Amino acid sequence: MSSSAMESFNNWILKAREMLVFYLVDEIRRKIMKQMASRRVKSMKWISVIWPKMDKKLARFIKKGMSWRIIMSKGGLYEVRCLPPKVVSIEERTCSCGQRQSTGFMCRHATTVIIKAYGGEGTLVDHMDPLYLVDAYRHAYEEPIYPVVESDIPDFTQEGDRVINPPWNRRPAGRPKVKRIHSRGEESYTRPNKCGRCHKATKHNQKTCKEPSDI
Repeated sequence: MSSSAMESFNNWILKAREMLVFYLVDEIRRKIMKQMASRRVKSMKWISVIWPKMDKKLARFIKKGMSWRIIMSKGGLYEVRCLPPKVVSIEERTCSCGQRQSTGFMCRHATTVIIKAYGGEGTLVDHMDPLYLVDAYRHAYEEPIYPVVESDIPDFTQEGDRVINPPWNRRPAGRPKVKRIHSRGEESYTRPNKCGRCHKATKHNQKTCKEPSDI
């Protein structure tokens, strides 16, 4: 429905994208350096095996599947008795809901099968994608982004061969847009209009209100 990663990055550099090209790139470097450092420090405080955010999600899946029954078809293939029923393959790491194949994380149906057929919550880590482990998270942010010394930055303000001129293009009429346009089907929040006379969330206002007065 939308390019979520691209839109998130665009919103992340919303103020910086108005800068010149050199300062824009340098500002992105600073933001990435700050983000990687904060995530590196934060992950060193984690004591769980899985990311804390995904660990909480897994706890919700366990609670959801407590009332479900499982039926074994053959070794590693199970039917989960929920509404609607799902088919889980432990060996192929698939589920008919499609969530496990798309994200690589354990879905609630596979979680229920592993807990009830393979000996409890302790075995969930063995059937999980290693990318969701804390060690993999720390490994992703262990290499820092180094600061740039001021003497290494060339002076682009002086006349010479290093002057970078902006591309020539004609500016269109009207005020430039800074907010992204939501895709069709994407949820967007719009504050409802509230009438100052009847105090109801409607499309009319105080001047055009036809509701009976309480006075």
